[in-house]
Amino acid sequence: LSNLKVVSIALLLKLIMKRTFSILQWEALFLLLLGITINQLSCTASSPAIAQLEAESAKNPVAWVYTLASCTIPAAASVFNEYALKKNFQTSVHLQNFFMYFYGLLFNLAGLLATNLTTTNPAPIFSGYSRVTLILVVNNAMQGILSSLFFKFADTILKKYSSTVATILTALMSAALFGHSLSMHFAIGVSMVFVSMHQFFTTGKTIATEDKAAASRGTFSHSPSMDHLQLHNSGATSARHRTSGAILPR
Repeated sequence: LSNLKVVSIALLLKLIMKRTFSILQWEALFLLLLGITINQLSCTASSPAIAQLEAESAKNPVAWVYTLASCTIPAAASVFNEYALKKNFQTSVHLQNFFMYFYGLLFNLAGLLATNLTTTNPAPIFSGYSRVTLILVVNNAMQGILSSLFFKFADTILKKYSSTVATILTALMSAALFGHSLSMHFAIGVSMVFVSMHQFFTTGKTIATEDKAAASRGTFSHSPSMDHLQLHNSGATSARHRTSGAILPR
């Protein structure tokens, strides 16, 4: 059920950022949801203990609340990040990243100080760090920057598709390098994901005219097209032409 965050993202984009989706694109999103779900299915039967635990969890209201939270909170965070980065499109993405991650730095610093104040003889902040740890820190930082570039210059749904493709490539590389077996569910799920991707992105080109009209009214462009970049560039070019025309001698 946590895979429903794909639909949550689309609904939030439609409600908050006024995105428009065609019927085929909604079908593509549900096909993506189905493909991810099939890929996560197990080919072997669960043990009786695990089956009993799953049955008990399905009857627990707290589990449903946690599942609903895992579907909506990450989706809302992604859409909010996209909205915040695109709202001031002229601002450098690196400057926006600085202010967005600065708040996270403050929260982590507060947690670190609270831990040190309540712990006897606290360890140094970089205790236990190694080269591998530093590589992981740099890798996570690059992932954060890449996510910001997705949010500002593409959209949240494109980021979701790219994450799904990255998972597929990871599975293929694991099979090639470490001999991990690929199940029939994986093959079916991957096929559905690629069909969904083709259907979603090719359909967006047919309603680009509606997106330009919406963007001219001050709303964001249709997902997943890049019309907002084209409109931004054309608007800047027109402004330069008007300015240059004003200063040219007659």
